[in-house]
Amino acid sequence: MDKKKIINWVIAIIVAIVYLTVSIIFKSWAYSWLIWVAYAIYRFVVK
Repeated sequence: MDKKKIINWVIAIIVAIVYLTVSIIFKSWAYSWLIWVAYAIYRFVVK
């Protein structure tokens, strides 16, 4: 794997961990999808 793919995987894993942490701590699964929207926008801008 090249360095860019590794960085992308690390970012994706961090986003998933943050998503689960926020969802479990605040018990707000309905609003935590905003984290994924922000990640999707980031991915779109980076590509």
